Formats: sequence, structure tokens, C-alpha cells
Amino acid sequence: MIRNLIWAIAVMVLIAAGLVAPAAAQLQDNLGALSGNNAKGYLGPLPKALSGTLNSGIFNTGRVPKSGVGFTVGVRVMGVAFDDGDRTYTPTDPAGFVGTGSVQASTIIGDTQAVTQAGVGGTTLFHPGGFDIGEFAVAVPELTIGSVAGTRAVVRWISVDVGDADFGKLELFGIGAQHSISQYFEALPLDLAAGVFYQKFKISDKLVDTKALHFDVTGSKSFGPLQPYVAVGFDNFEMSSEYDAAGTGQKISVDFDTESNMHLTVGGLLNFPVVKIHGEVNVAAVNGAAVGISFGL
Repeated sequence: MIRNLIWAIAVMVLIAAGLVAPAAAQLQDNLGALSGNNAKGYLGPLPKALSGTLNSGIFNTGRVPKSGVGFTVGVRVMGVAFDDGDRTYTPTDPAGFVGTGSVQASTIIGDTQAVTQAGVGGTTLFHPGGFDIGEFAVAVPELTIGSVAGTRAVVRWISVDVGDADFGKLELFGIGAQHSISQYFEALPLDLAAGVFYQKFKISDKLVDTKALHFDVTGSKSFGPLQPYVAVGFDNFEMSSEYDAAGTGQKISVDFDTESNMHLTVGGLLNFPVVKIHGEVNVAAVNGAAVGISFGL
């Protein structure tokens, strides 16, 4: 059974990598046709979605032993759903083009069809389509190691190089720690821990370049193998994009506003001797859910 579960985890991670990788080449082409302002509108739904996704599924218990050797290895799957209002944006006229009327163009999650915009002097501007995405999910391996002085380390990492320069490379790396608060207060009726986690996620080096920082306090209570948990936290998220402008060879860089949001998590952990399974819902920059399975002590 455990062998089958491990195989399922490997398949999920590979599928997630395989679905995102081919999109990187098309994403570069789509961005290459856009000015910096319009690229910002095109990628507009991503900062909140990535903040809500990456900052989820990290800590699923408030119980951190004061000492002892323990570790788990598993996979976390985090996802959010997009609003219909995020599927379009209103482009601005790039240098050298004057439109005769405004249009609604697709964002990265919108319809796949390109939109044409008429301009003065019989000119025409094409706005690329999106990828028709209703939900966004990430699957990533996660390792926990502890405990020293009531502290354990948490690491996430995945790097996929598809071997084609057009596709580029996908990278996610995260590292953090969780420290027991309840060890200082023996009378507490629950396990309480404070956590911090930092992540970097990239597509094709700088095509999409993000940094996420998450703080929270997690409380949990054990009822046999069932361990409900609640976490209250704060997310900080930064994103930028650098791409090649079509036909010019020039680099265009776009910086997005920093996302800062409160983060509430409610979930449950099934804590068996070797297998641990959890599920949670998150209220954050974009509301979503996360599930995970781990093996270890």
C-alpha cells in the first residue's frame, strides 16, 4: 500500500510539471507581443493566485516536540479558483499605436482567442489570448526535520528542466521553521507553534519570478489519530516578469505591486504512525484548499 501511495505522489508531481512546462514557451510568445503596461494587465490575476497557493499547505499541526529525531517526506497539493472578472482586462495603447476604440482582451487565464483592435490609419493591433484556466494548482514535495529545542525545519523543492530552451526551467524552493510555543506553557489545553516560511518560484528564470513570505501561529488538538488545526497568519508576496519583446530583441521588465494579506487556515490531520494525511481550506489573497500526504515519524 505504501509503495502504491509513493508511486501516486511521484505521478502527481510529474504531471504538474508536465502541464506547466509547455505553457512557458507560449507564454513568452504572448508576452512578447505586449507592451509593459499591457503585460502587467495580462498577468494581473497571477500575484494573488500565486500568493494564495504557495502560502498554503505548509504547517498542518501545532505540535512540535521539544526534542527527538523525527522527519516526514511527502507531497503537498495547493490550489485556488479564479473569478470570472479576472479573465479580461482593458489594454492601453502602446507607443506608435492609437486605437479608435477600447477592447476587452484576455488575461493569462482568459479565452484562448486573440482580440484585434482597430487603430487610426487602418492599423490593427493583436492582443494574445489566454490559456482558459479556471483553477490553478501546484504539487510540490515537502520535507520536515526536527526537533531541536522545540523547532523543526521545513523544506520544499522542485526543479524541472525540460531540455528545450523555448520551454525553459521551472523552479520552486522554500525553506522555513516552526517553533513550539506550548513548550513554555504547560497548562495550555492545545498545541501551539509559530512558523515562518520563505519561497521562490520561477518560470524560465525571470519570465515569472516570485518571492513569498509567510508567518503564522498554528493551534491543534489531538483526538486519537484525528488532529484538527487552525492557523492565523500573514502573507507577503512579490512578483516580476522579464521577457523578450517580439521583433526587437529588447528586454521588457515589469514589477507588480506587493501583495500583503491576512491568512486563515482551518484543517484536519489524520496522524497515523507512518502515514499522515491532511486537508485544509484557506482564506487568503485568493481563497483555496490544500491536501497532502507524508510518510515518516
